[in-house]
Amino acid sequence: MNIEPINAITLLIQVIFSLVLLSYFFLILYPEKREKKKKRFSSITVIVPVHNEEKYIAGCINSIKEAEFNGKKKIIVVNDGSTDKSSEIINSMKKDIDIIINMPHKGKANAINKALEKTDTELFAVVDGDSVIKKDALQKVSDELGKKNVAAATTVVKVKNTNKIVCLWLHLEQLYNSLIREIQTKINANITTPGPLSVYRTETVKKLGGFSKKGYAEDVDIAVRIIRDKKKIGFVSNTYVYTNMPYTPKEFSRQRLRFCQGVINIISRHLRLNTMAIDIYTFPILLFSYFQAVIMGSIMSYKIIHDYIVYFIDKGIIFNIHSLVFLVEWFSAIGFFHWVIKIIRGSEPLTVIAFLSIISTLMTFPLFFIAIIKYDKKITLKHIFALVFMNAFWFVVMMFQIVSFPEFFNKKRKNIWKKNE
Repeated sequence: MNIEPINAITLLIQVIFSLVLLSYFFLILYPEKREKKKKRFSSITVIVPVHNEEKYIAGCINSIKEAEFNGKKKIIVVNDGSTDKSSEIINSMKKDIDIIINMPHKGKANAINKALEKTDTELFAVVDGDSVIKKDALQKVSDELGKKNVAAATTVVKVKNTNKIVCLWLHLEQLYNSLIREIQTKINANITTPGPLSVYRTETVKKLGGFSKKGYAEDVDIAVRIIRDKKKIGFVSNTYVYTNMPYTPKEFSRQRLRFCQGVINIISRHLRLNTMAIDIYTFPILLFSYFQAVIMGSIMSYKIIHDYIVYFIDKGIIFNIHSLVFLVEWFSAIGFFHWVIKIIRGSEPLTVIAFLSIISTLMTFPLFFIAIIKYDKKITLKHIFALVFMNAFWFVVMMFQIVSFPEFFNKKRKNIWKKNE
């Protein structure tokens, strides 16, 4: 493998990545426009698409039942071909549900659209069956749509089951994503209305033909189409929704592949040359982030395997304390700080790539701390542990990005996927 082209590619990626991070800090400091609320809504339908959510659906429905809303609130639960006990649980709670729809498994977008046919309220919300909304979340997010030209709004997403180790990283990821959505909203560049809780103007979404049945990312697709319809996506930062994340290797792998393939499908269908903020800012960043993960993940994999062979396998060592230290340094912040110390001492050269790597890393972690303080209000040992070993999570994510590359050539992906099966 020729090292010069790799260095050139790495340098380019580091330059762009640093500029992206700088743009985030600029948006954090960018003053938000204060708009007076123009309208108050008196009716909302909460749509809950359900596919194999026996562990969580009761908690989800109860949270919606208890949710505050100043007006008429209807609940529609769509049982999308569940094969577990979800149907029994839903039927046992029918006194709390206005409409129950049972249908063969046709996917989340189809389930939402089926409920939309029976929706006659000014607003509707989508709440995933594995999520629990805060008592004031429905009202606060709905109020956001009272602002001029806002057709959809969302809020902070947190992970509920952080007692599972992989969910520590997923929680940090959700906090970080929430921060990016909030700051991108300032320039109407947020293209995600996430499934755990988002609220929409019914008239707008029906005019757009409902949710797309193509690909896995219906929550991104609808947000993009709303923005292209010259409407805005709002964000509410002073409330939140909890979602339960998959934590077994099988369920986590399915979800991560779905996320990666969904992003690729969105890029393939919606990337275009235009002067809208999403076209000159969000989509270029999304495209760059994907190829950054594929390229840097490939380079990182090569370097780890190459160095492990040279320093250990070629010497007849499969695993010992030194190889453990080697792996810990690669997959944790410990290795980064050890490397910086070596540069300070002069035992490692300070190249342009090294300088940009240090700068970009030092800009990344403050964003996580800002998200933690802003949304979780305090830093705990769980946060610290997940941050220290964030490299391991990023590496796993990059591997899923790499194996998802063939999705660019899949033009017929439907919004139907398995869960808990």
